[in-house]
Amino acid sequence: MNCFKKKRFSLVIICVLTATYSFGQIRVSEFIQDSKIASADNNKLFFIDFWATWCGPCITAKEHLGVLQKQFPSDFYVVSLSRENPITVERFLKKRPTNLAIAIDYNGETFKNYGVRALPEGVLLNANGKVLWQGGAPDLKKEIVSRFLRQQTARTSLGSFFNVVSIDEKSGADYIPTEALEIKSLTSEKIELRVIDNDNYLKINGSLKQIIGYLARIYKDQIVLGEDLDTNYEVYFKKPFNVNENLAYKLITEMNLGVERKYDEGEGIKFEVETPKFWDTNQIDWGKNNAKYLVGDSQIKADNVSLKDMAYQLAYVLDLPVIVPEDDEISLSLHDWDFHYKFFQLMQTDLEDNFGIKAEKEIVTYPVYHIQKEAP
Repeated sequence: MNCFKKKRFSLVIICVLTATYSFGQIRVSEFIQDSKIASADNNKLFFIDFWATWCGPCITAKEHLGVLQKQFPSDFYVVSLSRENPITVERFLKKRPTNLAIAIDYNGETFKNYGVRALPEGVLLNANGKVLWQGGAPDLKKEIVSRFLRQQTARTSLGSFFNVVSIDEKSGADYIPTEALEIKSLTSEKIELRVIDNDNYLKINGSLKQIIGYLARIYKDQIVLGEDLDTNYEVYFKKPFNVNENLAYKLITEMNLGVERKYDEGEGIKFEVETPKFWDTNQIDWGKNNAKYLVGDSQIKADNVSLKDMAYQLAYVLDLPVIVPEDDEISLSLHDWDFHYKFFQLMQTDLEDNFGIKAEKEIVTYPVYHIQKEAP
């Protein structure tokens, strides 16, 4: 009998802001299947295997974890967690079945909380949710599991350790904005960017620099904030709003801030597009309200995003400014993407051959936006 009732929903989950959980606070959206090897009743250790169906090394890692799970069927429980659409995962499992437990992280909540950007990755936790070990999933060895099993005494069940968040559980607690734009100051000293984009609103938690960067799709080093401005906020944009509306400018204006654009020079990547061969939006379909990006250890995949949006994501991965054409038709129209990014020459080949984008790493001139308080 399954430990969880399967639930399908189109609600984006509110993300928690801490990476160390107390009892029963590891959130997932849905369990596709329970483990066919391990007992779910009374375990000392839980291992979250972050993976994706498109990630070749993840499949190899899963085979390794399957062997490891068989060696510890009573005290140790592996959950393979994907942030892909459940339908995509189920189709994959029909072709490549596994005996491990499979769950969905619908909006990448747990991925974000543990800072997972490269796959395969894994986190080993004790029964109280404390992180004991984190690293590449293939690097988890029998000796590591044995050592931690000897050290741990607390036990818990799968149902107590994981929290499946449903529509009913969230609908009463979820805040719905009443104004077109609502801004709330947060007191946390350090906060990771969290984005919820559903039918009712766009919600962003993070520092002001992170929020503006996300809204404007501008790399963080291209934003300079005045003294004491880069504090943390929770921002709501009520829907519907014009998809072409400049939400970054709207936020800055509402906060009585001014922007001065200057220019700087430094190493960056410049995109040139003479004859675009962009994919349409039918090549990848992860469903409504799903993550737009999947970033592996060497590949970026994206569903229905613009060249400007993709370049923003790439800039953060490479930690370099990425300059795109000013032509709105080229840079703002929506497409699907799948390309290599880890090794620059392979990225160049992928982008040029598959999308008609010529990428050069060189000294580039890029805009820098200086944001200050407006004079009273």
